[in-house]
Amino acid sequence: MVRDVCRHTGFTLVELLVVIAIVTLLISILTPSLERAGELTRAGHCAANLHQIHTGFQQYIAQFDGRYPYGVPRPAATMNHPHYVTWRDGDRRGGGKPPQQQFWDLGYIRTRGTWTCPTDRTPENYNWWDYDVHPDFPAGVGSSYMMSEQALFGVTWWYHHIFRDSQVLEPSTFGLAADGWMCPNGWRWATTDPEWEWSDGINHTRLDWTHDGTINMLYGDGHVAREVQYGISYRVRTNPVHRNPLHTGKP
Repeated sequence: MVRDVCRHTGFTLVELLVVIAIVTLLISILTPSLERAGELTRAGHCAANLHQIHTGFQQYIAQFDGRYPYGVPRPAATMNHPHYVTWRDGDRRGGGKPPQQQFWDLGYIRTRGTWTCPTDRTPENYNWWDYDVHPDFPAGVGSSYMMSEQALFGVTWWYHHIFRDSQVLEPSTFGLAADGWMCPNGWRWATTDPEWEWSDGINHTRLDWTHDGTINMLYGDGHVAREVQYGISYRVRTNPVHRNPLHTGKP
């Protein structure tokens, strides 16, 4: 007598639901790790950009007798705050050339990607000195980095002479450049610090992305470090000739 045997050849609905649940759980566990790994890669690319930008600074300093890229087309002896002086036709206020544009024009850095952090979705929003003044970059070139306003302009304004590399105190603690969407950093690195409370109640943050709550900081001695945003204004000096990180006035 032949007995028919019903063989189980497929998954039941319950088994399929269990498999889907397990796969979904694994995806939810792995996705944050993959995102962090991707951001780590992007942060590393960004740090490499800042190293290259430091090379641009070194080339400028060597070519111009120790001077930092000044960017203000006035004699130092007649120095005034850039927001209140018109230098170029058509400018409401401000003017001059940011380091990015000078390095490009001088041929130090001609790779467009060097100026763009992979995490920055809007590098074309970059501005110089004032919110309505855009640099004269070639088409398609933006920037994801901002520089110490004290080094580019502040020391010269206070002392009425061009700032030179030899004046920098403790280069390893002086923040020369960092992630940000506007070239001058706003006198201090509080513009990257969510913890900072501005007295006028206005949001002066000049950074619209982070590397998992950190930013890349280029120091005066050329090393780059990822710094936690919170409290950065109390840790990193933005004035190259003063040891107090919060100091923004005349040394």
